[in-house]
Amino acid sequence: MQITDIISMVLLIIFGTGYILKLVLLKQREKINANVLAKGTKDFSIYSAEMFVRVSSSLWLLAWVSEIIFHHQISSVIGFLFNNIYTAYIGIMITAVGVGIFILATIVMKSSWRVGIDKTTKTTLVTDGIYNFSRNPAFVGFNLMFIGLFATYANLFTLIVLVINLLAFHLLILQEEKHLFSMFGDEYERYTRKVPRYFLIFYWTVKSSNH
Repeated sequence: MQITDIISMVLLIIFGTGYILKLVLLKQREKINANVLAKGTKDFSIYSAEMFVRVSSSLWLLAWVSEIIFHHQISSVIGFLFNNIYTAYIGIMITAVGVGIFILATIVMKSSWRVGIDKTTKTTLVTDGIYNFSRNPAFVGFNLMFIGLFATYANLFTLIVLVINLLAFHLLILQEEKHLFSMFGDEYERYTRKVPRYFLIFYWTVKSSNH
């Protein structure tokens, strides 16, 4: 196991610990079941988007663990797209930034953080902190982790995982935006005009006609 594999494993553990700890704290302190992904009665468009994310993210975690342990075996079968120690370290750095952004986003969201779209409770629209720079910083964190995994272990498998997850999470964001419009109306529309969906150049303002 190379140093990049060890660091990647540490980042995976940090991400998993932060994710699970947030769910546990919300359950114990706030009595909130924050994991509502593809659960409960929801419109088909929401349910299908959430199921897509559930499958794609499971594939991503499987890929992450598999590449840490069996990277050379996997790449020897399907081939390296590129095999460079410098890009591997760049991938590790991108992953680390993604993990940090994700954890920060969940902290700033406090009790409003959810995995999936919560149709049963009205949460607070969080617009401060890191949400001043992105409407979806947790998703930005995920996207950076997907990109980082590919850069660290660049083969066809991680490329497919990257593309599938970028698409799945984007489709879920579109559904969440419709949900937030229905919950917060003009307040959310004003927020979309000031803050980008992702970050910097990804300044895609959502129109109220989308909901």
